[in-house]
Amino acid sequence: MNKSESIKSLAGALSQAQAEMPAVKFNATNPFLKNKYADLGAIIDTSRSVLAKHNLSVSQLVESQENKIGVTTILMHNSGEWLESTCWLELGDERGKSNAQVAGSIVTYLRRYSLASILGMYADEDGDGNKPDNQKQQPKKHPAKSNNPVKPEPSLVDTAKELGGTVKNTLTVETAEGVTSSDGTRYGDLPTDKLAYMANAIQKAMKKNGMSHEKHEEHQMKLDAIRVILENRNQ
Repeated sequence: MNKSESIKSLAGALSQAQAEMPAVKFNATNPFLKNKYADLGAIIDTSRSVLAKHNLSVSQLVESQENKIGVTTILMHNSGEWLESTCWLELGDERGKSNAQVAGSIVTYLRRYSLASILGMYADEDGDGNKPDNQKQQPKKHPAKSNNPVKPEPSLVDTAKELGGTVKNTLTVETAEGVTSSDGTRYGDLPTDKLAYMANAIQKAMKKNGMSHEKHEEHQMKLDAIRVILENRNQ
């Protein structure tokens, strides 16, 4: 993160803008998991007029470095003060996708999350089982007791080469790649390191107490899809 020598005026303007910022509408639905989210256009449309009112603007620049794609998000104030942050993801080879298509998916993904983050906006509906603290929590449903409790999955490693073994489930590669993340990005379009990171996060969530049976099944499906894709890429 970088910033101008002073951000006093920027901080004051952003505080006022956030107080007036309407909730961004969740205008898209993940077709597989059915959870809702706000796409990049919704975040831009919701924030643009409020930012302009308080003399704020945002610019997002795409950068490349070896095999990585990055997006630098710059929040600016008319006083000349600024604040910027850069996010990077690795550009990997994806079966059936050109480099341009893979890069495009990554750029959209990074722009959406970076913009919502720098403006302090909430743009997802419990996509991975972690509701933010300011959201009303629903009563937890305890999973039904079973004589065959779910056995914890072994930890996924950072690369597909370290997986080993055969994934025993009914998901085909095509079905697994069609599963989408909370922002609508297909699992098949995500780089290997991102998928491995998501799998580790899902596994941690599954170990927490109080998860409903339905949510556990959803998490298991997502984990299985990631493992199918990683094993296929390792072949």
